Amino acid sequence: MGRDTTRARGEDRPSREVPQRRGDEAAEKSSGEENRSAKGDRGGEGDDEADTLPLPVGRREGVRRAAVVIGGLTLFALVLAAAAYGLLKPYLSPDEQPEDGGAVASGAQPVRRITLPEGLRLDEALRRISKQAGVPLADLRAVDSRQVGLPDYARGLEGFLFPATYEAGNGTTARGLLAAMVQRFATVADRLDLEERAARMDLTPLEAVTVASIVQAEPGRAADYPKIARVIYNRLGRDLPLRIDSTALYALGKRATRLSPGETKVGSPYNTYTRRGLPPGPISNPGVRALRAALHPAKGGWYWFVTTNPTHRITKFTDKESEFVRYREELNENLGTN
Repeated sequence: MGRDTTRARGEDRPSREVPQRRGDEAAEKSSGEENRSAKGDRGGEGDDEADTLPLPVGRREGVRRAAVVIGGLTLFALVLAAAAYGLLKPYLSPDEQPEDGGAVASGAQPVRRITLPEGLRLDEALRRISKQAGVPLADLRAVDSRQVGLPDYARGLEGFLFPATYEAGNGTTARGLLAAMVQRFATVADRLDLEERAARMDLTPLEAVTVASIVQAEPGRAADYPKIARVIYNRLGRDLPLRIDSTALYALGKRATRLSPGETKVGSPYNTYTRRGLPPGPISNPGVRALRAALHPAKGGWYWFVTTNPTHRITKFTDKESEFVRYREELNENLGTN
């Protein structure tokens, strides 16, 4: 397949007024640093953003800021009573935290830990929050997404509940919990210059988050994220359907290693087998590495990738369809399927 010499989506727009502060070289340097200092995003591997971003301000100022973002005096009183609302701790992996969270001491008041791993879908995240925080699931689902400080470009909570470990005191409300997670996303997005960087790549901020959510949903290693992002942009630049399994699985509302031929035809705007372009919104809640990969994709001419060994998360990339077919056969062999 020939290379497209025109600038594809995901490439920087040349500009005289705005010097490029973070190019692909900076991304490659950042990726190398992550590979040396962190273990990855899944399978018990933690995200490094909580280690690199400063912790939020103290409880008093943090409560005040949350109240400003959410904009409700009644909620301010509830958050103030909760005291530990939105207090972030460094990210802990699922292996380091019990699934049901648990009460821990924080000063004179017991708090509960809520740990969100990267890549959970919205309903999965809400169920986990409910279990760990002891907040009814119905209350979380009933929260008006317009009341939690979402960015203007968001269409809902999906993609904006930032993966991290949170502590909530007694009396913390469902809306307060979700607002803290949205606020954490806003902090990370600001540090990544998400809106500015997306505009320079001919993307809307929502499209950038959507790409990150797809990258996060794939079973590859964190080191592969920039390459997966590049495959997405290369295919978009050639107006090729993405044909990414995680999008169809999201449309089906299921988790699986493979799709059947019939499942690739599911009627949904999220199914990139049948629809060109990006899905209308995020398909998971991405962590900082996936967000960074979407904003700083690797350089390369790949148009396909296959995670040939899901157990060890080995992913192979190619610009040749014949190699792609061979990689799919390798995956089938590892899965013991035809």
